[in-house]
Amino acid sequence: MLGFLALFGGKLKFLLPLLKMGKFGATIWTMALSVGAYMLIYPWTFALGLVMMLFIHEMGHVWAAKRKNLPVSAPAFLPFLGALIMMKKQPKDAETEAYVALGGPLLGTLGAVAVLLLGIMTGYPVLYAIAMIGFFLNLINLLPIHPLDGGRIVTAISRWLWLVGLIGGLVVILYLKAIIFLIFWGMFAWELYSKYVRKKKNKDGSRLQMEHALLWVPVQTFEEKALFIPATEHRRALPFMHVGDVEKKQDVLTIGYPGIEETKTFNYTSGLVHDVQLVMTEVVGDQVKMSVEMKVEPYEEERGMIRDDKYYEVSPRTRWVYGLAYFGLAIALGLLMVYTSVQMPHIPLAG
Repeated sequence: MLGFLALFGGKLKFLLPLLKMGKFGATIWTMALSVGAYMLIYPWTFALGLVMMLFIHEMGHVWAAKRKNLPVSAPAFLPFLGALIMMKKQPKDAETEAYVALGGPLLGTLGAVAVLLLGIMTGYPVLYAIAMIGFFLNLINLLPIHPLDGGRIVTAISRWLWLVGLIGGLVVILYLKAIIFLIFWGMFAWELYSKYVRKKKNKDGSRLQMEHALLWVPVQTFEEKALFIPATEHRRALPFMHVGDVEKKQDVLTIGYPGIEETKTFNYTSGLVHDVQLVMTEVVGDQVKMSVEMKVEPYEEERGMIRDDKYYEVSPRTRWVYGLAYFGLAIALGLLMVYTSVQMPHIPLAG
């Protein structure tokens, strides 16, 4: 879930009060809430074990982030969605991103192994089931799909593995009927499209993307100003003013129309607006609806999951190290799942 928060941290502001309730206040009560939610479906022992597997996984991210001097919040849990941490500072390069991402499934795997060994020693059937779900959760998180851990780890190996995730990951997700991961896949596919298809470079090398907005102007305004209402498909540049404090994200965008000083003013913090074009006009009752396109250069923190090429520059040695760690961990998890399924006594988990 680390990647999920990296992408949507700015949009999930409703979680901030939870994550600020003391160092572990939110962790404790959201863990209890999740255990209670899972108990609606599973026995309490398995529900508790499942939440503990998620906790160990997230603590792996916390541990790795601390080693890289990246401040993060304590984990918080969302029933049936997993767990998450809030990154207060983004990684500076792909190697750091991969290191923090690898910490989760690595520690999560060790935690599941410990539970499996405990199950072997005690013969307690539920421990096998908890170990199995731990192995599964860490393995599926290794799919090379942003914002899953695997999609972040492979940034230090080869971004071509994203293509494997785009195609192969979809097959796996559909086979498992994992709806939540299908949502992640959809976000990943959109990010790839936005980065490599929709965005275009302008002359100074900056990345631009197209955004759309609607302007509503009373017909009476055109009549009072003795202005013609534009034809339906008439296109023209529109005057605009984009001002504010970038650091505080208090940008205000004002779009006008020749002869009309101001048609719309609104907060706009997604990026720097370079151009505004009228693309379509329609009279709706006593209002003129004008569709506009804006060329926007996203602010660095708003550029989504995929960064510029320089961010992904890593040494060949680093690629080998993370490649061996990534594929080795995936193979180990697969083998551990097979072993656990063979050894696991039958246990009904519905209850």
